[in-house]
Amino acid sequence: MDIIVQKYGGSSLAEDGKLRAVAQRIANARRAGAGLVVVVSAMGNTTSRLLAHAGRLNSTPEHRELDMLLAAGEQKSASLLSLALHDLDIDAIALTGAQAGVRTCDAHLNARIRNVDPTRMHRELAEGRVVVVAGFQGASPAGDITTLGRGGSDTTAVAIAAAVGASRCEIYSDVDGVYTADPRVVPDASRLRMLSLTEMKTLAHHGSGVLNERAIDVAIEHGVTVHARRAHGDGGQTVVRPEQAAGGRSRIAGIATHGALLRVDYTELANREALGELLDEYDCFAPELIRGGRGVYLLPTDQLADVTGLCDAIDTHCGEGVKVQGTVASVSAVGRQAGRDPSTLTFAQRLLQQEEIAVHYAFATEHAVCCLVDTDDRAVAAQAFHGGFRIADTGVADVA
Repeated sequence: MDIIVQKYGGSSLAEDGKLRAVAQRIANARRAGAGLVVVVSAMGNTTSRLLAHAGRLNSTPEHRELDMLLAAGEQKSASLLSLALHDLDIDAIALTGAQAGVRTCDAHLNARIRNVDPTRMHRELAEGRVVVVAGFQGASPAGDITTLGRGGSDTTAVAIAAAVGASRCEIYSDVDGVYTADPRVVPDASRLRMLSLTEMKTLAHHGSGVLNERAIDVAIEHGVTVHARRAHGDGGQTVVRPEQAAGGRSRIAGIATHGALLRVDYTELANREALGELLDEYDCFAPELIRGGRGVYLLPTDQLADVTGLCDAIDTHCGEGVKVQGTVASVSAVGRQAGRDPSTLTFAQRLLQQEEIAVHYAFATEHAVCCLVDTDDRAVAAQAFHGGFRIADTGVADVA
């Protein structure tokens, strides 16, 4: 049996009509003969509402108890989707992350998947059932419920695809793939038909929100091909696959931005150990950029539950060599070997200078060049990059 893993985001399941449409899509695939594992997120804004409810009862809720609460959102989606499939005469079973064999570390609210035991899922698939798994969650070594942090359902889906030996992992959201830039910021952005996993990881790291960076890390580790598609309506897709032979040539595949990054600078006077402990739980963007004995941490503010509290803790524990500089934006040109040629970074800065945009910091990595700018300049900077760089698609045809 060809096994396909599908993942549906919360906006795809936000109301009964959308949920029934998703069920119909799954039913069509099942009747065509595919074995299906479907990973779901919480419906709509469920997670935010649950967090707000907890906050009304306890201003500093314990992370373990929050995991118990937040996991209920995905479990609700899994149960309702399974019921909708039954109504279409499709045999289905809803499983929690733990029941599906997802095992994590013991870090509540931001756990990492350690392994996935596919035994239960294989048994259910062999019985002809569609397996609907609550994403974003797993079980710690002690058996406690853990959640995986922002975008955790993507990570669940890719890890399960690797564990069950799926031919591909299809990630369904409200967009029909990965674009050359965020169309809300750059109106003339176009959809890419193919990306390498490495390029997708770099785009995600630099702010592209279509696919989760941790999920792509898992895909790289296990060689999982990911298809990014729209859940409702027409549209194509972007195929994200393991690196193919490309003749060693560089290219710019897309422009990514972070709208708000907390910038933390440090010098040799800083208590580096204390700073590292404070920031270790966060997925820092380009952490520890070093120049002349100085370093920079950049933290996306959307993953910081208490910005003021973090800043106070840095001031208290990390010494006089640390300074929180405030919030900046980033704009990055990303692609295969994009940052290897020093002239590419020079060209990027020149594009922004032509728009009279101040560049606070500029750096290059193997697959990206990046400039930090004022948050108000983010859109114009992204448009300048998109218009100035020659963005190359590989021309891989869409797959039905």
